[in-house]
Amino acid sequence: MNIDLTKTQQYLDWLKDKLYLNAIAPSAGRRTIFRGQVYRCNLGTGIGSEECKNRPCVILQYNSANRSSPNTIVAPITHTTSTLPIVIPIADKLDSSGNVILDGNVLLGNIVCISKARIGDYVADLSSDEMKRVDAAVSISLDLNHYYQTIKNSYNDKLQYIEKLQKNRNDQKKDLLRQQEKLDRYQVLLDKYHLSDIQALSDLLDKYSK
Repeated sequence: MNIDLTKTQQYLDWLKDKLYLNAIAPSAGRRTIFRGQVYRCNLGTGIGSEECKNRPCVILQYNSANRSSPNTIVAPITHTTSTLPIVIPIADKLDSSGNVILDGNVLLGNIVCISKARIGDYVADLSSDEMKRVDAAVSISLDLNHYYQTIKNSYNDKLQYIEKLQKNRNDQKKDLLRQQEKLDRYQVLLDKYHLSDIQALSDLLDKYSK
């Protein structure tokens, strides 16, 4: 087994950083953050192809958990480009001077739970449309898409059934109106000829038709 001495130093430096982050974790855990916000996050030195270094990450965890938990769930934003549906491009975020402070793609294949102690400076917010695309990519990345598709198909089936019931109800209402119009015409004839009921009217019509 060959050991890369450069890597060894990186891991030693990261160990020092981890000890510091662990020391501030209790106070950092009370920090208020919100879903859709982007912060610089110290992901440290990873193993293999894990995301590492200090990079922007978007908060994915729901807000009630963000308020109560010392941890949160994030996805890194990098300049990695891909046509995969779990890589979501975002619009450039600018500061008040027009300088780009955030760009790139959200990597939903690299979702990770982190301590709030790893969270650094606030960068920007993703738009609601961007978060909708992020949510769709999360469902694909975690293989939840088939579950939501099943629910959607069931929902659409129920909508079609309701529409069919509504159509049948409307058709029946129209038929009832037509029948009521017939009854009204019969009633006019009954009143005109001083007849007691429909049978008497039928007998009268039979009599004059012979």
